[in-house]
Amino acid sequence: MSDIAAITEKLTPQPEVAYPKTPFYEGAEAPCRFEGEVYNCVVKGTIPTEVQGTYYRCMPDALWAPKYHDDVFINGDGAIDAIRIKDGHADFKQKQSLGSTAIDTLMILVLNTRFTSTANTHIVYFEKQLLALKEDSPPYAMDPHTLETKGPYNFNGQYTAPTFTAHPKIDPTTGEMLTMGYEAKGDGTADVAYYLFSKEGKKLEECWFKAPYVGMMHDMAATDNWVIFIIPPLETQSVDEMKKGSKHFAWAEEKPLTFGILPRRNPKPEDIRWFTYKNAFYGHTGNAFDGEDGCVYLDAPLTNFNKFWFFPPRGQDPMEAASGRPPTSGNVSQYVRWKFDPNATDFHVKPTVLVDVDGEMPKVDDRFVGKPYNTVFYAMHDPTKENGPVGGVYNAIARCNVATGGLIYWSAGDHTAIHEVAFIPRKAESAEADGYLITLANRRDTGFSCILILDAQRILEGPVAIIELPFRLRNGIHGSWVSATELDNAIDLCDMSGVTEKIRKEFGAKEPTFPVL
Repeated sequence: MSDIAAITEKLTPQPEVAYPKTPFYEGAEAPCRFEGEVYNCVVKGTIPTEVQGTYYRCMPDALWAPKYHDDVFINGDGAIDAIRIKDGHADFKQKQSLGSTAIDTLMILVLNTRFTSTANTHIVYFEKQLLALKEDSPPYAMDPHTLETKGPYNFNGQYTAPTFTAHPKIDPTTGEMLTMGYEAKGDGTADVAYYLFSKEGKKLEECWFKAPYVGMMHDMAATDNWVIFIIPPLETQSVDEMKKGSKHFAWAEEKPLTFGILPRRNPKPEDIRWFTYKNAFYGHTGNAFDGEDGCVYLDAPLTNFNKFWFFPPRGQDPMEAASGRPPTSGNVSQYVRWKFDPNATDFHVKPTVLVDVDGEMPKVDDRFVGKPYNTVFYAMHDPTKENGPVGGVYNAIARCNVATGGLIYWSAGDHTAIHEVAFIPRKAESAEADGYLITLANRRDTGFSCILILDAQRILEGPVAIIELPFRLRNGIHGSWVSATELDNAIDLCDMSGVTEKIRKEFGAKEPTFPVL
């Protein structure tokens, strides 16, 4: 007689949930596929009284089995988590951002708008609403209180590019949003569109220009006077190559890591200045600022191999490609500073090492974005451990001093995967980096996830509070902290419920589609 485990293994899943037998869809990274709420979560320790607001987090979660067996996790349907904290208590809510569900496909038909996004990469708060982001399409607007999807958002018709960065920058002084889209005239095009919006959502600037080659421009940076565009050598592939089995991007070993700087205000296409480094990987921006010498400074992790190993060089197996493996000698990655002179005649640049640390997902105090700063928080490998945790990349959180190169860190251990942190100021007038960090941790020892809150001034002591969740979440990508003061002033800008009801009545349920990056 077979027991339940043997029978479960033997039975074949229904086609729509028959996920590939790969690390992206099994074990700790198996799809979660739920929407739900948990009120008054179990809290271990004490949530500081200053922590009042909501931590939003974006997670790619495949509701349906992918159309292609070798699809990557960054195509998963967007799931948005909200951890609402008030007076020491925490509530949890998760909703799909409706990036690729049947109802969204029908909404797109009704609105006569082409959107392919699964809205699964980042979630930001702007113009009193949430914007769920994936860089192949404009945002989806969501209600910050209910997490209901309002629908595709194009800044009331002012944003015309078909793509939108996963990492817009919001100026802490003016409230302006700086954003851009690449492949902005269609897949494979070298066109880039830069936009600047006021805090009220009014378009202030728009400038289109050509990139030197078409690559994954995942992040960007901004200062008071400049916008910085980054092209790592993840090159867009032609339709013919994709028909042969290539992904949309492939690591180009002959291409340089490339940077462009453009004036923030009154820009013209001819104003762009391009700088190059050798072949190397750039994932996420730490910060940028204007120097007193008139130069533009950009700080970020620099990685000496293809961290997006699932996009190998054209024709190579992602599991075998040498470009996706850390070097056996020398530095794997470091936090570095780039200097760009707008009046330069030599456009080859080399970085200066700020902190010798192997990690990624840098985060600064949001009040200093685009300004000179001293501290960056980092998701990193515990250097005393040979490997990171199973199912996750990082297992420690560091506080780094960019002036001295020093760092201190807290390690969660071999069994726990740590995600990107968000920063919460202790008070509005507190000094830089004086506050708290909040992040999600996936514990492989218990099989559950939890929210960690650390005092940024006492990282070595570990979390001061742990908010326990009675289930497992997948590795997320990015998130944002929004204070209760901001949220209390939020209003709904539009109500999509009528459109949604119309869709349901006129079209009924339809088979889900499977967008591919």
